Formats: sequence, structure tokens, C-alpha cells
Amino acid sequence: MKILAFCLAMAGVFPTSATSMAAPSARDQNNASPSPGLSFEVATIKPVDPSYHFDGTRFWAHVNPGGAAYWYMSPITLVAYVYDVDSFQVVGPEWAKTEHFDIEGRFPEGADQKDDRKMLLALLKDRMKLAFHIEKRELEGYALVVGKHGEKLRPSPPDPVSPNAESPLKSGDNNAGEVSAKPKATRNPDGSSTIDMGKRGTQTVKFDQEKWVAHWERSKMTMAELAQILTPCLGSGEQKVADETGLTGMYQVAWDCPLAVRRQSSAGTDASAAPSDPQDASTLFRSLEAMGLKLEKRKTLQDVYVIDHVEKPSAN
Repeated sequence: MKILAFCLAMAGVFPTSATSMAAPSARDQNNASPSPGLSFEVATIKPVDPSYHFDGTRFWAHVNPGGAAYWYMSPITLVAYVYDVDSFQVVGPEWAKTEHFDIEGRFPEGADQKDDRKMLLALLKDRMKLAFHIEKRELEGYALVVGKHGEKLRPSPPDPVSPNAESPLKSGDNNAGEVSAKPKATRNPDGSSTIDMGKRGTQTVKFDQEKWVAHWERSKMTMAELAQILTPCLGSGEQKVADETGLTGMYQVAWDCPLAVRRQSSAGTDASAAPSDPQDASTLFRSLEAMGLKLEKRKTLQDVYVIDHVEKPSAN
């Protein structure tokens, strides 16, 4: 889900400046309570009307220096966000997956916006009486491997002497995210968005709203990074991808990712959460095959966050 939010942001469905993509992981394996006093000054939780049709404009976490908003998120995805894991690693009652909420919170004076996940956890424990534990489970997944005819990857070009990301912004450009390289995002004439990340290369994403498919291109990427970002491209996004290519270099890569979110069909009724690609994830498999790569099914041992207790939130 976290990668899905990034896909939508890069495709321009919502602005990157409002999305907490660069927020640090708040994962805490011992499930400790948040630090005393580390909570929102004021917060509201409102249930989303069941008749609401997902349109991508109010979705996921948006964090700024004054506060944070978490739109169209279920208790399952909220816990996944807090601990920086994928939503399939969080299990709980059915309503905690299907019912969504809009949450808005104001930071106390002097608070660091990087602590928003800790404040959100405190809110969930207070208003939803959240309690959970972490256990190891064997889950279905995939391994990214080299195809039988060998890889067809192009090595990344050498680093530029003076990264473009350090040059002044031109008209139409904007800083994207809060990382040390200060990457620049540019909207291209064909509707795609390109981020110049300096020594980390460039990233271009074009979103097809008819097929709900994102086409990605990266000029510099490891196979481990590619495997991680493929997770939401496999149907419901509930199958983790592990890198087993044995390749350690940086490569130029391109792939198609059929996204899986609930959306409104052209007939005005809810579509399923599966990718709209009529051949399911075949667009992804074809794009990997073009690079001499493929996905093989695997079972892996993963951390699972098991919700022991959660209640529908108290009134604001």
C-alpha cells in the first residue's frame, strides 16, 4: 500500500509535496507504547461514507509541519502505515479492512513532523483501543529471478560530475520529497512525471487511468529495489517479492505495474480491487521478460501484525 501511494503520487493523482513518502520507519518490534505526551494536540476521526467512490484525490497520509491527514484509510492500512509495512502483513477483523476513515491531527507546538506515526499510534490506541502482537508466519510470495535465457539489462550510466539536482529549479519544476539530494519533479508533455534524483538517477512514471496501470522507468536501480517495488503490482498486492537474481549492479529498468485499489467503473458501480488489466498481471510479466527477468512463486517467513482488539472510534 505504501508503494501504491507513491505510484499515485508520481502519476499526479495527488501531489508529492503533500505525501509523507520520505517519512522514516516507525516500526517497533516490541510493540512498546508511544512516549508520554507524544500525541496530536487536536485530532478528528470521521468514517467515510460507504457510498464514496475512490478517486485518488483523498487517499493515504499527507504530512506537513503543522499537522497530518490520513484519508480513506482502514484500521489495517493505518497500522501498516504506522509500522512501515505492507498491508498484507496486518490481519484483523473484516470490518477493519473494509471500513475507511478520514483522520486529521494538529501537531503540538515544537513537534517534529517525522513523529507523525508515533502520534497516530497513540491516537489509535486511545480512540480505537488498538491492541496487537507480532508473530512470524509463512506467507505466499514471489522471487525475482533471472530468466532461462539470461538477463537483458542495461547497466546504469556513470554518475554525472555535477548532478542536475543541485542546479537551480526552472519554471515548472518543484522539489519532490525531503531527501538529501533534493530531487526535482517535472511534468512531461505526454502526461508522465520525471524525478531527477542526482546521483540516484532519474525516475519517470506514466499513469494510464483507463487501465489503471503505471509505467515506470528508472535509470539507476538495484534488483533488490526493483523487487521491493513490485509487491503492489501483483493483483491484490498481498504477495511479497524477494530478490533472488544474484545481480548486484545498478541497472536501467522499465516495468508496467497494474495497480489494485477500489475504484468506480465506467458504469458507475464499484469495481473490484483487482487490476483492471484484462489479463491480470500479464503486463507486469511481459515487461519483466523484456529485461530477461521473471517471477517464481515462493513461501517466505515474515512478520505479521495480528490485531487482538480494535473498536470503531469514539465520537470526536
